[in-house]
Amino acid sequence: MTWHPQPGNDRPRLFRLPDSRAVINRMGFNNAGARALAARLAALGPLLVPLGISLGKSKVTPLDEAVDDYVSSLTALYDHGDYFAVNVSSPNTPGLRSLQDRDHLDALLSALRAVGPKPLLVKVAPDLTDGALGEVLEVCDKTGVDGLIATNTTLSRRGLASPDVARGGESGGLSGAPLTVRAREVVRFVARETGGRLPVIGVGGVLTPADAAALVDAGASLVQIYSGLIYAGPALVRGCVRALSPGGGRPNG
Repeated sequence: MTWHPQPGNDRPRLFRLPDSRAVINRMGFNNAGARALAARLAALGPLLVPLGISLGKSKVTPLDEAVDDYVSSLTALYDHGDYFAVNVSSPNTPGLRSLQDRDHLDALLSALRAVGPKPLLVKVAPDLTDGALGEVLEVCDKTGVDGLIATNTTLSRRGLASPDVARGGESGGLSGAPLTVRAREVVRFVARETGGRLPVIGVGGVLTPADAAALVDAGASLVQIYSGLIYAGPALVRGCVRALSPGGGRPNG
């Protein structure tokens, strides 16, 4: 969700790479704007499940006005969300990933934290170095962020099967099986560096129940699934729940 409504990037903007069990997207945060979503949620009334709302920067908003853009969205939607994901890592909005830099991120998260106490989670890119990721964690600790989402899509094209290499030249973020190992590495790094104090939602390359279990074993508190639904279908959710449940075959339940 962005403060200003926007149509997203030109189509086609979503590509399937079946031999790699991967997806490239350059959607560009297509949405009707924060105020429209707030009106829809107000009309809908109370929900039976927790609602997370992902906040991104409007494409028309300059980087030096990004803080006000995010704060406006959070303020408009604050009464409707149970937690808010601060997306500073999508590769499909020009300049957005620079908001992961220490000074930019500090200013942004401090302003968002001042809006209220509801949980804030920061969504990070898998392409950050350990040093840069460590700086993100320091800012999250300083500003009282409640958790991390690891990870967003990647700009890397490593791990593509040879039939998909040409299609891999499409611009956008790559998700699916090529991201499996890197997402797990980032989750493990965050869990280790924070001593498990910062909850992590693991996401990236979950194509099987074993992938979900591996993310939890690496330190994730929760798991999200996106591209896996395309290649494995909704039964993947049931399989992951079973694998993560007591008696599901993992050590210590």
